[in-house]
Amino acid sequence: MEQCRQYKEKIEAILKSSDLTTITTKSVRRILESQLGISLSDIKKEINLYIEQLFLDFQQQQEERKSKVLDKKVEVKKVAGNKVTKKTTKRTTKKEPKERKPIEWPILKVLPPLSDIIHTQLCSRPQTVKKMWEYIRLHNLQLETDKRVIICDDKFKELCDGEERITAFSMNKYTQKFFVPIPKEEQEKYRAILRQQEENKSNTT
Repeated sequence: MEQCRQYKEKIEAILKSSDLTTITTKSVRRILESQLGISLSDIKKEINLYIEQLFLDFQQQQEERKSKVLDKKVEVKKVAGNKVTKKTTKRTTKKEPKERKPIEWPILKVLPPLSDIIHTQLCSRPQTVKKMWEYIRLHNLQLETDKRVIICDDKFKELCDGEERITAFSMNKYTQKFFVPIPKEEQEKYRAILRQQEENKSNTT
């Protein structure tokens, strides 16, 4: 593993510029080999484990940043709500910051057994990953001594070609074949169907 640490910055840069919902250990290693101009087959096992470790660290950092941003927003709202405003004659010329539009990820058709795990036949890739983690935590499928390892139940075994255990990083590899793209011109129609499904679900809970 010590030998792999020299590639830390390059691997982190690859992760930052990649879609974390579709990237795999193999694709990161291939990009790294292309950048270095060498083969890493001699340390394939070690470099794969190191990539997985950096991926999970990177993912955790992103989650922590998101939660900090949300906490700050809540704190600002509380302060603004309690603050007594004074009348001033000065005019402020500061422009209000433009609100960023949320990214609209393409909706995909989801096939069994993946649809059985996430309980929907329509979903975006990021939402699929989120729902998979909800399922994993609900059914306590993480190895106690190493949270990066997923212990496969019957549904996950069907998804992951009968594997007893997989790593969190390798999940993307198994989900690819259970997605069916929806044409761009039909996206809005399926978004409306998905919204209706979500409304029906919230009304029944």
